[in-house]
Amino acid sequence: MMAFQLSVCPHPVGVRKLGNAKECADVPMYRGVSYCDAVRRAGEGQTLRVLPGSMQVCRWSPVVLGLKEAQGRFEEGLAPRLAFPVTGLLLAPLARFPGEPEVVVVRAGQETTREMVQIAGQAPLLWDGHEGRLDRSALPLFSAGRASPRSGLISAVNRLLSPLARLAPWRTLTHWLFRSSLVTAGFDALISRTLSDMSVCRNSTVIPLQSGRVNISFFCTGGVTWGRNRPDHFTSGWPWPLFQRLSPFAGEHHD
Repeated sequence: MMAFQLSVCPHPVGVRKLGNAKECADVPMYRGVSYCDAVRRAGEGQTLRVLPGSMQVCRWSPVVLGLKEAQGRFEEGLAPRLAFPVTGLLLAPLARFPGEPEVVVVRAGQETTREMVQIAGQAPLLWDGHEGRLDRSALPLFSAGRASPRSGLISAVNRLLSPLARLAPWRTLTHWLFRSSLVTAGFDALISRTLSDMSVCRNSTVIPLQSGRVNISFFCTGGVTWGRNRPDHFTSGWPWPLFQRLSPFAGEHHD
């Protein structure tokens, strides 16, 4: 039995691809800044559909989630990504998820995340396609057991961003800036070499969906600024069959 309870962390969020446009038509459509914000809202108790047109600011998540066809050099370079078109995604707190999710997104501290990995087991359950790239995965931190200069940089930037994320003028400024594809492309070229990138949409949703394996990620700047996640937490994506190994975590799910 685990020495900790998942309730001390933000609630885990179940994610499932919608089969068609009419599925779960009674569930409200998310309209907001980003996918990480939608996951935050789901973790706070909302059941939402993320559809084409849901994200009003973020230029990354609609493409990697397959909700928008990649166009131009920047978007075509976003990978891995779900094949277009994806009808939509259903998000809900795991305890109230209708049916079974395909992936569970968990946001938790390092020790909780490490213990989850130990209980689930190591390879071959952990994604091995990251090639050491911390923009896509923090798994090297958990497998090697020590921080690197780059992981320290990511943590430092996230700690700087966290208090700014609580300021409405800062959020307004980022919303204005990142509506621009040009600004987004330039920023992406920088952070993909220095920081974490697309942490909740690609790293915790797309990669587990495609690979059937667990991935763990530092939060990206959007995950801290728009998703309002703690800078000392990690985001991880767990394919549902693997998440079910984590009793009592899986016990939080009720059909």
